[in-house]
Amino acid sequence: MNHIFLRILFGFLILFTLNSCQEQGTEGDTISKVPDNPKVPAPNPTPKLPPIDTGGEFKDKVFPIKSFESDLALSLYRPAGVGGGGAMSGVSISPFSTLWFVGTDMGTLFRSVDFGKNWRAVNHLEAVFSPDIDHAVSVGFSPNPDILFHAPGGLVPLRSEDGGKTWDRIQINLKDNEYIRYWRTDSFDENLVLCGTTHGLFISKDKGVTWSRDPIMNTSAQGSFIDYKVGGHVIYHATSDRIYYSKNQGDSWNVFYNNEAIKIRGFTAGRDSDGLAFALLDDQGEQACAWAEQHRSDWGDDWMESNYRDCGYVWIGNASAEFVQTNQYGGDHIRMAENNSKTIYVTGGRYWVRQYGTKVWKSTNRGQTFDLKLYQMNWDVTPYEAWDPAKLEYSAPALEQGWWDDGYESFTINQRNAEEVGGSGYFFLHTSTDGGETWKAPFTKFADSGERVKGKKWESVGLEVTTAYRMKFHPKNPKLAYVGMADIGGLVTEDGGETFRIAQAFYNSNFDYAFDPDDDNIVYAASGNHHDFPEGWHAEAIKSNGGIYKSNDRGRTWNRLTPTSNGWNRQFLAVAYDKSRNTLYGGTQSNGVARSTDGGATWAMFNNGLPSGDLIVAQMEMDPLNGNIYIIITGDYPRFTNRLKTGIYFLDVANGSTTWEHLRGTVHFPEGEVDPIYDLWWYPIAFAVDFSEGSDRSTIWMADYENNLNWLATGIWKSTDKGQNWERKLQYTHPTSIVLDQSNPDKIYLNGRWQIEGTWGDGGLIYSTDGGETWKKNDKVPLQSNGYNTTLDPNDPNKIFYTFFGNALMHGPKPE
Repeated sequence: MNHIFLRILFGFLILFTLNSCQEQGTEGDTISKVPDNPKVPAPNPTPKLPPIDTGGEFKDKVFPIKSFESDLALSLYRPAGVGGGGAMSGVSISPFSTLWFVGTDMGTLFRSVDFGKNWRAVNHLEAVFSPDIDHAVSVGFSPNPDILFHAPGGLVPLRSEDGGKTWDRIQINLKDNEYIRYWRTDSFDENLVLCGTTHGLFISKDKGVTWSRDPIMNTSAQGSFIDYKVGGHVIYHATSDRIYYSKNQGDSWNVFYNNEAIKIRGFTAGRDSDGLAFALLDDQGEQACAWAEQHRSDWGDDWMESNYRDCGYVWIGNASAEFVQTNQYGGDHIRMAENNSKTIYVTGGRYWVRQYGTKVWKSTNRGQTFDLKLYQMNWDVTPYEAWDPAKLEYSAPALEQGWWDDGYESFTINQRNAEEVGGSGYFFLHTSTDGGETWKAPFTKFADSGERVKGKKWESVGLEVTTAYRMKFHPKNPKLAYVGMADIGGLVTEDGGETFRIAQAFYNSNFDYAFDPDDDNIVYAASGNHHDFPEGWHAEAIKSNGGIYKSNDRGRTWNRLTPTSNGWNRQFLAVAYDKSRNTLYGGTQSNGVARSTDGGATWAMFNNGLPSGDLIVAQMEMDPLNGNIYIIITGDYPRFTNRLKTGIYFLDVANGSTTWEHLRGTVHFPEGEVDPIYDLWWYPIAFAVDFSEGSDRSTIWMADYENNLNWLATGIWKSTDKGQNWERKLQYTHPTSIVLDQSNPDKIYLNGRWQIEGTWGDGGLIYSTDGGETWKKNDKVPLQSNGYNTTLDPNDPNKIFYTFFGNALMHGPKPE
C-alpha cells in the first residue's frame, strides 16, 4: 500500500473537560448584516442546550429500496484473499438502494450490491479511486437510485445512470487547487444536487447533468443540509466562518449563524417530528483536547500541534440559530441522518495521539450526553486490548498484524437511517447497522470454526486492498498454494484458492516461495520489509531488512535461515530450492545471489560472472528437470550504470558450472517502433523459460520495464536461441510478469501496470495463443490498470489466477 503508518505509542490517558461557551445568531440576518464579533461566555461545565424549535411542518417518507443484488451474477472473475489490510476511504451507504461503495489508495472503487456483504471492483475503464485519499470523496446518491456521483481524488467528477456499473464525465469547472469535498442530494427532488468543494459550492437543478458555481459561496464547504419543509425546502450550508440558508435552491442566501470566536470544521443537521437540530465542530483544539498535553514528551511538538489542529468542541443548535457549545470534543467527522434530530455521531481525529482517533461517540439526546461506541485498540486499559469482540468483528489483518489505524479517513452515515454508519482507515473498514452497538468488518468472511483468532481461514468477499506479488502451487499438491503479499506478509490456501490464512514469515512482504517437492509441509520464503517492488522509488537497490525463511508446517511458524549479522539482514525478492543437491538460492534487492549448499545452515554470496555494483535479482527460476538456475538482473535504479549488463543469467548446475552466464547476445532494435535516441534494456524485470516436455530450453521470454524515460522502448522480448538474439514482440510499458503455459508454450500471459487513458503505451492483462505473433487484452477482468502476475490453475485447465497491485487475486476463465 502507499500509506503505512505504524507508530510507537507510549503513555497513559487522563481525560478532563474544559470550559464551554455559546453564541447565538438570528435566522434572517442578511449577508450584509453580519453580527459583531462575539465574546466567549464564562465556563459552563454542564451546558444547557437550546430549546428545540420545530420551525414548521416537515416532509417525511419511507423510500423504497431498490435492489441491485442480481448484478453479482455478472462477475466472471471471483476475488480471492483475506480482505482488508490496506488504506480505504470514501465509504458510502445508499439510503435508496442496496448499494454501498468504498475506495482504496491503490486506485480501485469497490461496489457492493447487497449492503456490504459482497464487493466487486468497478471496472477501471469506467471509474477509479485516486491514491490521494486525503481528498477522497464518498459517492453521492440520488433519490433516483440509478443516478450516482463520484469524484476520484476530488478532481474528476463522474455521474452514473445505472447504479455505478458505468460512469460518464460531467463538467464542473473547478479552479486550480480546488477539490470536491462531498455531494448532497435532495431526497424529495432528484433534480437538486449540491457539490461542496474546498473553494465553494456548485448547484445542479437538472439531476447533476449541468452545474453552476454559487457566486456567494467562495470558501471551503464544511457541510450542507436540506430541510424538507412542507412549504418549501431550505438549504443550510456551512463554511468555516458562517452558516447560511436559502429558500430558493441557492438563488439567494441569508446568514443563519455567525460566531467569529470559532471556525467551523464540520457541520450536520437533522429534522424529525421533534423538530430541527444542528451540530457542528469548532476549532478550539488546545482547549478541547487539552488531555493530550501530558503526552507531549512521548509524541513531540509537531504531533501535538497536529492533535490540536484536528480537534474541537461539538456545538448544538436549533432552528432559531441558538447554538451552545457542549463538553464533547471531536476530530475529523460529525454526522447526523437528515430525518433524525436526536442522534449525532462524532469521531476522533487521524492525528490524535494513542490511536484516540479511532474513537466513535454517539448521542441519542441531541448532544446532551455522548457515549463511546468504538475504540479499536483501547489504550485506556492495561494491558492494551482491542475493543470487545462481542461488539467488534475481528479480522485476519487485525489479529495477525495488529490494530494500526489511527483514525477514519472517511466516516459516513445513511442519509435517512441513523442506525447505519461506517468508517474506514489505513487498514480497516468497520460498519454498524444497529446504531454503533456492534461493528462488523465487511471486508472479510470468517471461513473457519471456533473463535476468530490467529491462524484461522478466511474467505474473500471481494474487498481486496493489498498487493499480491505472486502465487505458487506446490508441484505435487495442487490444492496447496502460497501467495506473496505486501503488508500482510503472505497467504496460504489448502483448498485450491477458496479460503486462505495469513502466513507471514516475519517482515512486511513475502515476495517468492520455493518447495520441497517430497514434503508439502515444507516451504521456503523470500522476505523483506520494503513493499511494492518495482513501483516508483521502490525499484531502487536497497538493503532494508529481510531474509530467507523456512516453515515445516505450511507457514504456521517460520525459522530464519539467512544470518542477521555482517550485512545478511537484507531484502530478498526470490528463492529457489534444489532438493537433489540440498541447495538454496536467494535473490536480493541489492547484493546479487546468496547460496547455501547445506539446506540453509550456512550461506555465501554467489556472484561469479555477475557484474559489479548493485545487483537487483528480480526473479529466479529453477529448471525442474535438472536444477539449472536462471535469474534476471535489472537496472541499478536510480543511477542506471549497468544497462549493458542487465538481463537473464544462467547457471549450468547440471554440468557443474560455478559461474553465471549472461544470456544476452544481440538485442535487435525495433526499427520504426522506437525513437533511436533511446537505449534498450534499462530495467528488465521478468522472464519465462520454455520448460515444457521435450523442450531444449532455447526459447526464453523477457519483459523489461520503462524506468529511465525510454519512451515506448520497453516491452516483451523473445529469444529462440537461448539468448543469442532477442527481438521485441510487443510494446508494453510497465510489465511485471510473463508466464508460459508449460502444457502449451504458445500460450503466453503478460501482466503489469497500464495507464488506461493511453498516455504511456500498452499494458494490462495481455495474452497470446500463437507464440507471441498476435496479442489480445483480457477486458473481462474489472481490474485493468494494476495487474502484477499470473498463475495457471492446476485444478482446472480452463481457469487462471491473476494477482494485482493493491487488489490481491482474481480467479476465473483462462482467456482464449
